[in-house]
Amino acid sequence: MREVISWPIRVWLLFIFLIGAILISVGVALSDVVLALLALALFSLTLFFSFSSRLYLIASSQFLSIGKAGIETRFIKEVIPLNESEMKYERGSGLDPRAYLALRFWVKGGMKVLLDDPRDPTPYWLASTKRADEFKKYLGK
Repeated sequence: MREVISWPIRVWLLFIFLIGAILISVGVALSDVVLALLALALFSLTLFFSFSSRLYLIASSQFLSIGKAGIETRFIKEVIPLNESEMKYERGSGLDPRAYLALRFWVKGGMKVLLDDPRDPTPYWLASTKRADEFKKYLGK
């Protein structure tokens, strides 16, 4: 099972309008060539940040990978799907500072993966996902 969380349209629009505002504000002081190069550089940076901020959630029968972290499923105690209000609490006052976070602000729901590994001080993973129930069923936890 696999889920990839990318930027939604509203985040793309935010960056496009931000780039437009930057280009308009400094464009009067620059030549056309320099302005075009600046536009190209800003759009390239936007594409880079878009691809580098993708969140990959990959589950198999023996392994769970979220972002840059991975764990064998035998160390997963429970997967708890979270709705918007539960996720808001878990990201805020309910957060344990030792937890591994893989959050994207544009995704309202998520899941809490409780761990049972005596060698790992991380109590749980908190991850943004639109398919928490499917991950719970797939992992059988």
